[in-house]
Amino acid sequence: MDNPFANPNYEPIGRNEKTVFMGGHKKSGGYGTGDSSMETVNIAPPAVPARDLTERELALREREEQLKRRELELGMVEKEIKALKPNWPFEWYPIEYHDIEEEIPPGKQVMMRRLYMNVLLTWAALVINWIAMLGIWFSGDQSGPSYTLWGTLYLLGIPGSWKFWYRPIYFAYRDKTTLRYFCFVLSFGMHCFFVVVMALGLPNCAAGGLMTMIQQFAVGNPKSAFCTFIAMVAWTATAMLSILNFKKVQNEWGKEGVDMTSITQQLRNEVRDTLAPVAADVVRGSM
Repeated sequence: MDNPFANPNYEPIGRNEKTVFMGGHKKSGGYGTGDSSMETVNIAPPAVPARDLTERELALREREEQLKRRELELGMVEKEIKALKPNWPFEWYPIEYHDIEEEIPPGKQVMMRRLYMNVLLTWAALVINWIAMLGIWFSGDQSGPSYTLWGTLYLLGIPGSWKFWYRPIYFAYRDKTTLRYFCFVLSFGMHCFFVVVMALGLPNCAAGGLMTMIQQFAVGNPKSAFCTFIAMVAWTATAMLSILNFKKVQNEWGKEGVDMTSITQQLRNEVRDTLAPVAADVVRGSM
């Protein structure tokens, strides 16, 4: 059998070519047992209608736009997650996210910084007061404060001031929520009462204020008296700043039409909207 590839004039049939047999008679000397008359015809791929191409292009473009939107959404989510990554109080020991410039509206940032200074001053006064109480304890004064109360002030004072009044007003400014503001009003009012008591140094209150300082001078403990004097100054500054900030915050929210009447009405609405579905389920269950 002859090798067709040995013929230099041999041309293979392309992908778009088809061999058509012409006639039915045989020729001797052909490939195999016989060879029919053949003709190679080029056949083009089937034409796609222009309408189908347009629909496909539109579908591809829509798909590309969906992918771009998806990438943009993922990028925004990633940015939000990165932004809300804890960064306070220290970079090496972050607890939660805190950024006044990023989260608080520009018109409220000055007031928010004053409140942040307020909470830091409160913590400083607590530490100074602890040193003053420690000095009284080392002096052997048995008429000193209740040390159980003294320890409780420091276990609850620092995290309590952050959680109970600073963060509520922070979120109230950030989210413009009156309920958060209501929580701040209650807790910060108690805070103002607390710092005034500490500045006065009422007996048996673990307060290194005015009365405690006078008592230490009277019993002849000048070192303890000096420590309580520093504590009195710290508590007095904290009390003055707290009362001033309290009035300013109330004035700001009052200008926006937020007062105790509107807050009470909103609380009623929230309670009603929360309890109404529960009451409806109870009624359905009893029927």
